[in-house]
Amino acid sequence: MIELLAQTATATNASPIIWAFIFISIALVLFLVEIFVPSGGIIALVGALAVIASLVAFYMHDINTGLVATGIYCIFGPILAWIAFKIWASSPLASRMILGGVVQEDPEEAMQLSKARREEYQATLQLLVGQLGETVTVLRPIGVVRIDGQRIDAMAETGSIEANTPIKVVSVYDNQIKVREIKD
Repeated sequence: MIELLAQTATATNASPIIWAFIFISIALVLFLVEIFVPSGGIIALVGALAVIASLVAFYMHDINTGLVATGIYCIFGPILAWIAFKIWASSPLASRMILGGVVQEDPEEAMQLSKARREEYQATLQLLVGQLGETVTVLRPIGVVRIDGQRIDAMAETGSIEANTPIKVVSVYDNQIKVREIKD
């Protein structure tokens, strides 16, 4: 790539500084495309190579220009990346990509909805207190139990409980049921 840049710059009498700005523009476009196109980082890698090619072009123009460009890349590159991430992370597109759900316009409303769902689940679990069931997996102290044909995560009240052991739900703690082994 460096040889190609050198041959192109000398063959067409184009200033290496023009090529430097062309390569940095290509890099910025590639980094932007990387956000939207799932490439496993290949596009970002090509963008990084374009950044390196732009630095080489700056150094070919003049050593001082190359050093200034390197300093600017080292200082402003991470700052620009941080700002871009902050702007992108607060966008509706990022919320859909990261969370996979609908964006809540009002954070207070989202918190109330989450609290209501948590309380509803807590109430559902409270109905299971006193119910009988059987362990599906070993509870060491957490595992899976089956109550009325429903699989539920549970915590052993004390110690561990082997699989296929009859149990009784004794309490609800932090949105998880506590169970006790039924001894014959």
